[in-house]
Amino acid sequence: MSKYTTISRIVIAYLREMAIFARIQNLSITIMSYYSSHTKKKKIDLPVIQLCIRLLVVLLLFSISRWLIYLFNLDFFNHLSLGESFKLYISGMRFDLVVIAYANIPVILYYCLPFKFIYNKVLGKIMDVYYIAVNAVIIIFNMIDVIYFRFIGKRMTSEFFQFFGNSDENIGPIIGQVVVDYWYMLILTVLLVLLLVVVAIRTRLHSKPEQEVFSSRWHFFQWMSLMVMVLLTLIACRGGLQAKPVNMMTALRYTDSHNVPIVLNTPFTIVKSSTSKALNEVQWYMPEEMEFSPEHYSTLSNRYVTDSLGYKPNLVFLVLESFGQEMITYYNPKCRFPLTPFLDSLMERSLTFNGRANGRRSIEALPSLFSGIPSLMEVDFTTSPYFSNKVEGLGAYLKPHGYHTSMFHGGNNGTMNFDVYASNTGFDTYYGRNEYGNDDDFDGRWGIFDGPFLQYCIQNINGFEPPFATVIYTLSSHHPYTLPKNFELPKEAYLWSGFEKTVYYADCALRDFFAEASKQPWYDSTLFVITADHANTEHFQSEYSNLWGMYSIPIAFFMPSRIPALKEKQMMQQIDLNISILSALGLNDTVFSFGRNVFDSVTEPAFISFLNQTYQYSDGRYLIQSDGENTIGVFNIQTDPDLEENLISHIQCPDLAKKLRQRIQEYNNRFIYNQLYIDKSVLHEQEEDTIHPQSDCGQETQGESVEIH
Repeated sequence: MSKYTTISRIVIAYLREMAIFARIQNLSITIMSYYSSHTKKKKIDLPVIQLCIRLLVVLLLFSISRWLIYLFNLDFFNHLSLGESFKLYISGMRFDLVVIAYANIPVILYYCLPFKFIYNKVLGKIMDVYYIAVNAVIIIFNMIDVIYFRFIGKRMTSEFFQFFGNSDENIGPIIGQVVVDYWYMLILTVLLVLLLVVVAIRTRLHSKPEQEVFSSRWHFFQWMSLMVMVLLTLIACRGGLQAKPVNMMTALRYTDSHNVPIVLNTPFTIVKSSTSKALNEVQWYMPEEMEFSPEHYSTLSNRYVTDSLGYKPNLVFLVLESFGQEMITYYNPKCRFPLTPFLDSLMERSLTFNGRANGRRSIEALPSLFSGIPSLMEVDFTTSPYFSNKVEGLGAYLKPHGYHTSMFHGGNNGTMNFDVYASNTGFDTYYGRNEYGNDDDFDGRWGIFDGPFLQYCIQNINGFEPPFATVIYTLSSHHPYTLPKNFELPKEAYLWSGFEKTVYYADCALRDFFAEASKQPWYDSTLFVITADHANTEHFQSEYSNLWGMYSIPIAFFMPSRIPALKEKQMMQQIDLNISILSALGLNDTVFSFGRNVFDSVTEPAFISFLNQTYQYSDGRYLIQSDGENTIGVFNIQTDPDLEENLISHIQCPDLAKKLRQRIQEYNNRFIYNQLYIDKSVLHEQEEDTIHPQSDCGQETQGESVEIH
């Protein structure tokens, strides 16, 4: 089915929906005429009819916004047929009614009260303003999410306001650029709000002569309307007659986690996420039954690295903004355009893994990268109730070994709390836009362009005493995809999207960075680790737009003197990096991480994530999806990377379900009881024979790999 055929069918369905609405309106007129002709009085006014029209129009607007989130994100929902989409659209009305009922309680009560003052002109206008304002707000949030969804792959939640409440962000310019880029969405939103205004005017209660309105029959209908509407409103607010009110997890009863955003609506997810941030303590397994622990008592290596160099290597940890495997030819030979020639050549000389991000947003990256803590909550760690928990991190592990620690990010100091989290995890010095001190290189939105900022990093690194550990976080490959005025694109770039152009620019900035770094005395004794904060949000191939492919990122270790080049097919996730970097540097330590040491052959590959109320866990062959209690999806990612065939009726994978549940139990309980670290003071008091390393590094069983010569 072509994209245009799908759109035409949706348009036809929409027109039918409008016809149904017209019929409902005609029916209401008929009902009013019926009551008018069957009473002794000339006419009986029924406010409940006008009320129903108002509520139906709001429901219609919710439906339109649901179709729009589908139409504007067809690459994400490309597996859905029109029939399946329509079923989800109908299921979503249950959640729409919850929001509509809550938001319009004053309107519902006002129209059903059996008192004369409901015809008061002043009160009527106040109620009109309320109806328009409240419903306009919830419709606007739905419309914003039509665009916002494509960047995060889920409905907006309450954490959206954390970003806009941060005075360190360039909110004004960012909003202005979004409005410019998506001007057509602003026009659509204005039209929908104007429809609310028209409906409010057309359904306004007009005063009538008392003998025509306030008869005993009118009072009877008003009392009946009040009782019925109060009952229906209570049912709608709960989402039905079931024992517990609906929540975001309820959407999984209608579809899999990939399609949940179509079923839900944005006001619903914002409210529910704001009231359900706390984790629940779970005790599925007794301590003696637990086979997983985030406490690692050894970071020794037995593969991929040569013997000790006799010195402590430096570390440069490069985190690339929105660099998914889809954009890198080294990982994706079917990439639309060769955007990363330098990065491709660098990875050919590196140890690389099939990388996986543990989150979908930049703010989720640092806990994973520095502390080995994945994002398994509805909100990110730094804006959760647990933000004050004690955490350990890569910088804190390196400093006792004599490392000077620092972090560079060209954004505003304070953006997404990067500077605070870096400091809490042991990175003593932070270099941001303030320290850079030259806004001639400011992109006008997020921060300093990658090209000049990476050169600034080298200038500062040259002053560090070895061994040093430096994190460099790029930002230019982020919407609104701004490029320096003096940067020249190749002739064929007219075919590229704005995002692809910034990926190419970032690759050029990396090329210049390594060219300059290679001239420095510290270069040959430095381990370079390259990864991304999350995968790209703009997709061009179906295998990267599903709940497996959208986490694909690069992970590479570059240090020819210590780590031979190898293209490892084995999976590696972000939370594996803190412990694995220590191992690659030849440092043995006690580390807290939900990941594993990839330089220890005994450890097994794993991947974990949480999105749209669904946990995911994989061992590299199968991917399971779970609501936390029950497995709801099983996919063979080796033969079905597009996740088209759910094998749940044939394969249960109880071993993977057990591993997932044990990690959830450790995660929840440790967050609740502030145990996201290893108490080394207690550890030192224990007898030596009670300290057991998590795995034996004396055996080597290399994973399937391809040597690069």
